[in-house]
Amino acid sequence: MARMPVKARARYDKLKEMERGSGSVLLSSATYERAAEEATDGQFEFLCSLLAGEYELRAANRIARLRRQACFPFAKGFEGFSWEGVEFPADFSREELLSCGFVDRKENVVLYGGSGNGKTHTAVALGLIACSQGRRMLFKETSKLILELSAAHREGGLKQKLDALGKCDLIILDERGYIPCDPDGAKLLFRVISMCYEKISLLFTTNIDFSRWGGRSSATPTWSGPCSTASSTTAASSPTTARATACATRSCAPTRPLRKEAP
Repeated sequence: MARMPVKARARYDKLKEMERGSGSVLLSSATYERAAEEATDGQFEFLCSLLAGEYELRAANRIARLRRQACFPFAKGFEGFSWEGVEFPADFSREELLSCGFVDRKENVVLYGGSGNGKTHTAVALGLIACSQGRRMLFKETSKLILELSAAHREGGLKQKLDALGKCDLIILDERGYIPCDPDGAKLLFRVISMCYEKISLLFTTNIDFSRWGGRSSATPTWSGPCSTASSTTAASSPTTARATACATRSCAPTRPLRKEAP
């Protein structure tokens, strides 16, 4: 690119900064350069306005598309959600949870508590935040995912199914343990978990404390691979009055639970 006058260079830099911020390329660098050098002030501002509107529309469409692809059972955020009584581990704050920074670090989160106490709502709300940040994600009831994996395995399409899951930044597995699965289904689920290890974040909701993960009561094999250390977390000692409990696993290392006491 030829050396540009100071004013034209500033204009060009503004256009490129808008492009980088949006993640979309609408015009070529040569077109930006020409506009920066030849447009009047009014024409340049009009061009910036048009580009800003298009970038905003594309971002909104992308978020809407990500939400559709995520397969949420409903769309409900944290508006009006009560955090009263929730206890977070010392090294994992509410702000960190809501930032979805754990997705960037490929860490996992488990939301644990009794039935009907907001685990799925919390998971969906976090998923909506992840979509608004431009992240690819999928929400699935664990039992339904196992059925889909089993069907794909029988029909010879398991690799394609796993490849599709592998494109996600975050996978939410709802109601882990509510419906027992057979050993073959558990092995397929473990294959997904193993595939995601240090590559894709997982978020589970469950009413089963970690001391029972992999036990006979959940009809799943004991996992000796990724996330097996979760079974040793202190969530097992959480009181039965817990309304909504979650714990974060840092690179599959156990941490203290988040706890929400019943009102």
